[in-house]
Amino acid sequence: MAKEGMKFASEANFKSFMQQYGVFKDLDDITVQIPSGVQIADYVLRDVAVLELKTIKSDPGEKLESYFHEIMKRPDFPGIYGELNFRKVVGLMDDGERLIRKFENKAFRQIESVVSKADKQVNSTIEYLSMSPDTAGVLVLINEAAEMLEPDILINYISGLLGAKSGDTLRFKNIHRVILLQDTHMVAKPNSVASGTDIPIYNIKNDNLELSMVEGLLNRVLEQLIGQYSKFNGFKHRLASEEFFSIEKIMKELPCQPNGQELIEANYRKNRYMKDYSEQQLIEFGSTVMSIVCALFMKNRPFQLEHERKMYIIKKAIELFEESRIRPFDLKKLNIDPVSVRPVD
Repeated sequence: MAKEGMKFASEANFKSFMQQYGVFKDLDDITVQIPSGVQIADYVLRDVAVLELKTIKSDPGEKLESYFHEIMKRPDFPGIYGELNFRKVVGLMDDGERLIRKFENKAFRQIESVVSKADKQVNSTIEYLSMSPDTAGVLVLINEAAEMLEPDILINYISGLLGAKSGDTLRFKNIHRVILLQDTHMVAKPNSVASGTDIPIYNIKNDNLELSMVEGLLNRVLEQLIGQYSKFNGFKHRLASEEFFSIEKIMKELPCQPNGQELIEANYRKNRYMKDYSEQQLIEFGSTVMSIVCALFMKNRPFQLEHERKMYIIKKAIELFEESRIRPFDLKKLNIDPVSVRPVD
């Protein structure tokens, strides 16, 4: 079992698992002196797979902070309250796709470097150990630090890399599979009574490469590896190569003494009654709620409501903000008119 308190998506945890797994040979145990220039991978299953472990240990968010701030200064940046999903929010802007491509180029730069190095190590290992040329290359990529990288977007980027060419030649012709481990998300279970948390594990196949004899065996080996790693960590997993499913970010636990707003937000996420509102319905509902809120807090002659009703309206405003964050929805589209909700004198 994994050590208590250890994140499952971490280099230390995966190495701890592999020490007791025993199916793959740990190439760190090689006692002979490896010649200079030979780049050895981490694990090998003779003539079936060379497995290289790579970990994303730095968060590109820090480097992208100034980029974020410049975009957020634009007058057309959507009005969203709370923690932002940058890609979804920017996607609401007219030139959102261009901004997102620039963002992804900056955010994923380290991924290309990781895949390139793993490709070289797999090839060098197969040659040095005189293994079958049909041996598969497997990259286990653990996203340990870059929580801002959404796994579905990361998968699309990796798939694009595996198909990248230099002229007519594939740039990375030794990576047949990429296993992505990331513990920031869980499989969404809308309207389900199922207990427990399913963690998605991604088995990305490089469709640009063929394996003649060992593909069936490789699939079984990786399926067993993933299943045993899941068991080692005491969680259930869903394999993305077998089915399509939606995911949602695992929300951090609330503080021991959450404030009222945090409780309202947490409760709303459990019962998103605005989830199926159309944009027009959300505009109508949100415009009414925010018009009343503004009227309540006007400096001159504020709208008077009994305390219970006032707290109810404020609760609805907090839920509206949370829905706009999750969806996302541009709050600037609301038609806020505090005068329209005041009673006639």
